[in-house]
Amino acid sequence: MENRSIIGSDFNAELKLKGFKVYKTDSNSAGHAYSRKDFFKINITFGDFIFHYAERSFETAPIFLFFGNPHIPYSCEAISEQHSGYTCLFSEDFLKPNERSESLLQSPLFKIGGNPIFNLTEDQADVFIPLFQKMLLEQDADYAYKDEMIRNYISLLIHEALKIQPAGNNYKYNNASSRITSVFLELLERQFPIESADQSLNRS
Repeated sequence: MENRSIIGSDFNAELKLKGFKVYKTDSNSAGHAYSRKDFFKINITFGDFIFHYAERSFETAPIFLFFGNPHIPYSCEAISEQHSGYTCLFSEDFLKPNERSESLLQSPLFKIGGNPIFNLTEDQADVFIPLFQKMLLEQDADYAYKDEMIRNYISLLIHEALKIQPAGNNYKYNNASSRITSVFLELLERQFPIESADQSLNRS
């Protein structure tokens, strides 16, 4: 769901240093396999997808909001050929320098068993898109307190999403073997969370 050309070593190094990154997405990729990321993710996407977790799947509307937890592996497959939108990635340390932000990460949007997909109307999308655009502007600004402003925009994204009824259109697995395979893949990813050839296993 991301433009893979920008997800390189420089991009990851900057993300790990600052703890935050926002960017526009424009890709014709087919999705990605089960993986666990290092960062929380919020994105708004124009395009049809199916997201697969170990115990359930979600089929999206043509416009949707997605909340990703780095501790919950998932895969997604693109149904539509073209898709675009905005994505912000952030670390837990970036978002929770205070108790208020810490409580946001315990919201149903990020918790295991919660609903990470919010199908949107065009009017609802018009509420979220400006928040991503403002984060893009602040990200490159010289303002000394821009991190705090970005945290506020993330908080607004979360609160606006909590005001919307979560999508209820779960896409069920066809049979028990699919369910077992998905659980196995999730457990495998938890043991070997490697996303590229230049990453090594944590032997601790």
